[in-house]
Amino acid sequence: MTPASESRETLPALPPLSPATWRGDLGGALGDLGTLLPFLVGFVVVAGVQPSSILLAFGLSLVIVGWRFGVPMPVQPMKAVGAAALAHTVTGTNDLPAVLALAALMTGVFWLVAAWSGLARWLARHVSRDVIHGVVLGLGIALIVAGLRRIEGDAVLGSASVVLALVLLGRGGWLTMPVLMSIGMAVGWWRQPGLMQALAETPWTLALPAPQWGAFNQPGVWLAAIGLAAAQIPLTFGNAILGIVAETRRLFPAVAVDESRMARGTGFMNLLAGGLGAPPMCFGAGGMAAQVACGARTGRAPIFLGTVLLLAGLFASGQLAALLGLLPAGTVGAMLFVAGFSLTIGTAGSSRDKEARAVLLTTAAVSVWNAGVGVVVGVLLEVGLKSKWLRI
Repeated sequence: MTPASESRETLPALPPLSPATWRGDLGGALGDLGTLLPFLVGFVVVAGVQPSSILLAFGLSLVIVGWRFGVPMPVQPMKAVGAAALAHTVTGTNDLPAVLALAALMTGVFWLVAAWSGLARWLARHVSRDVIHGVVLGLGIALIVAGLRRIEGDAVLGSASVVLALVLLGRGGWLTMPVLMSIGMAVGWWRQPGLMQALAETPWTLALPAPQWGAFNQPGVWLAAIGLAAAQIPLTFGNAILGIVAETRRLFPAVAVDESRMARGTGFMNLLAGGLGAPPMCFGAGGMAAQVACGARTGRAPIFLGTVLLLAGLFASGQLAALLGLLPAGTVGAMLFVAGFSLTIGTAGSSRDKEARAVLLTTAAVSVWNAGVGVVVGVLLEVGLKSKWLRI
């Protein structure tokens, strides 16, 4: 089964949509925070990305797609790139902000070429579900391990946060990350009251993003960025291109979308992100479903969230960095654990035959170490098994 067939067949049915309201759109704007927040925290706290860069990139993208599409179109971090970076499976350099920005530029160029050349359709026929799920599973495991390592030094708070997160995930889910962050900041304030004084003294000034172009010539940056971008390509095509097209057509049939339009949008978003020094971004079928489930019906939802992020990036990035500094290791570990847990769900179904399981698990095992290599190993193993060059 290809990613194309998978994304068109496995989208869950939703009840008929209620009418659009301002209250619904404002509430729905928060519906996808469970995806954005853990990666936002991780990129700033773990990877060292400048808050203004990532907030401006996401804010501008959300406002533009809300205006252009007129529906609750989500803009999310690219999960394979984010998971690999935050789980420290990027090798060859310690300059993660530069690697992430360069990966965004590479991703943007790739999807623009794919949209205009027909390459996207070719990819749909040659990257299987098992390889895609293997990469997701491996990265999810790597992210869980990274979270557990942080929880080790703050076991009580970390363990309690994981349990609370799993309970909240079973009751709608969108409050999970805001609740974890609120509790973590309260504990951080109690443990380090001096940080609140630093927050109060942080000036409210205009902050501009810090481009990473000057660091692109450092050893290892290009190889690491290529590995990240390559690992994300099949996942983006399955979920953020085919999946979002199918979900948009199902929920909002009057909106004109196709794979080429979404690939172009992904390309332009990532050129913007890379230019601002931010990590790669994409659309997401799951994010649209989450926003709609929380009441969003129009493009006002992403425009509202994007405006908030833009203002925060321009005038409160220093305050955001101070707030995130309040988060204890146990809270950050729990957020990484939950993000990894969400990635792994549904990737290892028992209906697969022996060869498919071999591709899935081998890809996952290699992806725990390096996701880009995992994609290559998974594709080669699958080709070998199907051609009977390899037997198990």
